[in-house]
Amino acid sequence: MKLKLLLATLVLTTACSGNTATAGGPDGSTDGITIVASVVSHTSAGDSVTIRISNVGSRTEFFSRCGAEPLVLMQQFVNGVWTGGVQNFMCVAPAAPGPVRLAPGASLTVSRVLSVAGRYRFITSVGAMEDLSDAAQAASNAFDVQ
Repeated sequence: MKLKLLLATLVLTTACSGNTATAGGPDGSTDGITIVASVVSHTSAGDSVTIRISNVGSRTEFFSRCGAEPLVLMQQFVNGVWTGGVQNFMCVAPAAPGPVRLAPGASLTVSRVLSVAGRYRFITSVGAMEDLSDAAQAASNAFDVQ
C-alpha cells in the first residue's frame, strides 16, 4: 500500500518537459518506453484520443496497473506549466495481480475521451523492476483538444 501511495505521489508531484519522453533504466541505459498520444476523432461527447505505449528497449518494462491496462494519468498545460496528474476515468478491478508487463518490441494502445478544450499530455510510471522500486515518469507528446 505504501508503494502505491509513493508511486501516486511521485506521479502527481513530478513534472516533465518535452514532447515524447523515454524513461531509462536505473543503470543509465537508453532502454525505455515511448508514449505517443493522437486525437483520432471529434465527437459530440469530446475528442477521442489514443495513447500508444511502446517498449523500444531490450528488456521487459513494468507499469502500475489500472484494470488490465497501465495506469495513465492526464496533465493539462495551463499558464506555461503542466498541471494535474489525474485520472479522467475509473479503474476496474484488476484482471491480474501485479504490474502490467510490456516485453521488448511490444506496444499497447489505451483510449480516452476528453471533452474540455485545452492542451494535454499523458504520464505514466514505468520501471525495469517488477516491484516498480526504480519507477520513473514517462510523458506523451502534447496534443490539443477542441
